[in-house]
Amino acid sequence: MERSLAIVAYRCEVAGIPTESLDIQVRYFEASSHEQIEAALQSETITSYTNAEGQLVAWPLVRVLAVESFTWPINGTEVVGFITGCHEFLAWARNGT
Repeated sequence: MERSLAIVAYRCEVAGIPTESLDIQVRYFEASSHEQIEAALQSETITSYTNAEGQLVAWPLVRVLAVESFTWPINGTEVVGFITGCHEFLAWARNGT
């Protein structure tokens, strides 16, 4: 079993319409492979709730941005990260592609 950290992006949708809000999370996993981590994330129930206006707010998974093996790092070392462009971030917020 390998310890890994995954950076994942979730997009906010209100009443089925994507917003420009993204939730970037670093998630810890003990799994045999990166594919197992992706499968676990894809199978999770979408977080959703009703807002004050009675609209359904949902946070579907947009993308697994990175998965890196995790060991206890030396103080100040980068643990996990990814590089992307602002246009790609905008695309994730708008339509998830």
